[in-house]
Amino acid sequence: MWFTKPQKSIGLDIGTHSVKAVLMSRAGGRLCVEDAAHVVLDRNQVSANPVEANADAIRSAVQDMSPAMCLVVAALPGQTAVIRYPRIADVPRDKMSEAVLHEAGQNIPYELSDVFLDWAPLDEAREGEQRQTKVLLVAAKHEVINNRLQLLDAAEIKCGILGVDSLALADAAEVCGMLREGETVAMVNIGLTSSSIHFLKDGVSNFIRDVTWGAREIIQAIAKDRRCSFEEAEKQLRMSAEQSHAESSYASQDELTPLIPIEEPPEQSPGGSLLDPLDDELGLGASLGETPSKPAVSESAAQRNVRELLLGPLSRLVAEVRKSFDFYEHQLYERPVDRVLLSGGLASLPLVGETITEEVGVSAVQIADPTSGSLMLGDDAAVATLREHPAQFMVAIGLAARGMADL
Repeated sequence: MWFTKPQKSIGLDIGTHSVKAVLMSRAGGRLCVEDAAHVVLDRNQVSANPVEANADAIRSAVQDMSPAMCLVVAALPGQTAVIRYPRIADVPRDKMSEAVLHEAGQNIPYELSDVFLDWAPLDEAREGEQRQTKVLLVAAKHEVINNRLQLLDAAEIKCGILGVDSLALADAAEVCGMLREGETVAMVNIGLTSSSIHFLKDGVSNFIRDVTWGAREIIQAIAKDRRCSFEEAEKQLRMSAEQSHAESSYASQDELTPLIPIEEPPEQSPGGSLLDPLDDELGLGASLGETPSKPAVSESAAQRNVRELLLGPLSRLVAEVRKSFDFYEHQLYERPVDRVLLSGGLASLPLVGETITEEVGVSAVQIADPTSGSLMLGDDAAVATLREHPAQFMVAIGLAARGMADL
């Protein structure tokens, strides 16, 4: 319990790869990011004690933010929540809660006694003489919420609000001035093991779909092709994305900057992490200690175009994006998507935007950059990691903004 009302909020995005934290305050009527942190989980520790691994990363991320004096808003993964958009017709405002509860019984695939339920009205429309209110309905099972709270307790963090990561994207886009009237935007957030596609029309949440595709698929493809560990493949992908993004943009880049060439395949250690891709997945043979001969690996790494290597796993993401677009634009009878905003770790990889542009047919594909909008930024040193990887902080910024709206 706070002795005085907090003046600042912390957005805490707890992912399967890393923890992102943002400290936000208000200055002169504007929101200001005072501090930002990005802590990668220790994968070996995750395999041994996942709760402690996450707790350590959370503690490290907020250690300079005085969380006890702030309103902490933490994220629930979108795939653990159920989000629906029922339309409720001709119900007086004082009867809305009862009507929403009835709709929840029809739309939520769990017993209502097993879930925590929240809702908010979105907009109103008329169909003939009938007034309809579109409602955002969110449900999460008690065990999901309890697991997240136990994780925060292990990190000695008092959480004031739990939000859904895919919904936080919309809050971030709004406070950063990324949304335009009369426009439909699809926000595609790519995580390590899953991704979300959030459609907003006129700045209002309209449809969300979570898919089980993440950056892990690309990292595994690199590890298989280069005969290297998961960690080394991840490092190569990150360096390639940073270099290619610095040198070009979606509109001008014709080729993805090649990954770091490997002339000699690294030795595989029998004591690798349990989270490394399985040998069968990577095609490393039956023996963990077996190292492929140099000619086979060097020829594969040298001859295969990086673009072709990554297009395989990327095509699966694009197929999910296209499926989501088709459902939204045709079955929901909504207007076509005008713009795509990419966020997450792969957002800065130009090939992602290029592939979506070519295969889905949306010409305006942009990286979500909260540092170029209406947010104020604090000391350069404190927000350095946000400036370096802005697209990875969209969820954390949205969560922090949600907290500031309650203060």
